[in-house]
Amino acid sequence: MKLSLVLLCTILSMISYSQTIEIPDQNFEKTLIELEIDSDNIVNGKILISDALKVTFLDVSGKKIKSLKGIEGFTSLTHLDCSNNPITSLDVSQNIGLTTFFRDVNDLDLGKSVISLNWFD
Repeated sequence: MKLSLVLLCTILSMISYSQTIEIPDQNFEKTLIELEIDSDNIVNGKILISDALKVTFLDVSGKKIKSLKGIEGFTSLTHLDCSNNPITSLDVSQNIGLTTFFRDVNDLDLGKSVISLNWFD
């Protein structure tokens, strides 16, 4: 009986964890809340995967965001504007639908994560 309870708790915690994306930058999450993307409206370091999957256009310009960690979960994203933020690295390799990307004055290293973009600035 104890083993069953332990297994059940383990499975439930895994299911619960897998339904969210980690958003460690508070300014990024606050912006997602302002844009009515993060449906729980709480700065708690995470966003529901279902919320992220709905986003195709994201403008987070000028929000003092240092990290867009978690953006890889926004797999429906086609347009991203992260200009005027102190972001130094970004992985968009999972954002295969991304066609328009604005970075403006960021000293941003995309490494090998750049995919086929129609517009890159």
